[in-house]
Amino acid sequence: MVISKSSYYLMDTYLDNRIEELEVDQIPPVIGCLISKKNGISIATFEIFNNAIKQFLHKDNENGDSFELDLIPMFTSALKLYSEALNVRDLPRIEINGSNIKLHIIFYFEKFTVTFFLNPSTDFERLENPVNDYLHNFFEEFMFDLCDVNKISSNEFIDSLEKLGWYWLLELNNSYISSQ
Repeated sequence: MVISKSSYYLMDTYLDNRIEELEVDQIPPVIGCLISKKNGISIATFEIFNNAIKQFLHKDNENGDSFELDLIPMFTSALKLYSEALNVRDLPRIEINGSNIKLHIIFYFEKFTVTFFLNPSTDFERLENPVNDYLHNFFEEFMFDLCDVNKISSNEFIDSLEKLGWYWLLELNNSYISSQ
């Protein structure tokens, strides 16, 4: 994977600015994503920079409440289980739209959940093909490792996945921005 100058420019734009001062149109299309098992156990976090998801979620938070990022996969798992209890069949995704952030949740291979954190104006349909291609290849390549408790508890393994994810997010954001 080639990281272009615009990738570094994109990253520097967010690192050089205080998150609180960014307007919605300055937020990157894809902030990050959480990969978890179907039961809500977190596996990996892909972010455009360290703690990007938390920082964007805390942006303009008037009560300053903190939270654990690991609770989000549990919440999405509960949504999926609740939809199954309601007999909602073949639910491939859920989208939650807010004025400050958009969540796009994909249930993958009946074993995994991927929760994307997006700029509220991001049109996920434009990202759907590259995201599906990447996730399909990712899960195909790492399926055995992701099901191995010893592997997913290895910091070295998770760090390598998160570095791959970081490169991918930079390219995904660049291609989204350049195609506008």
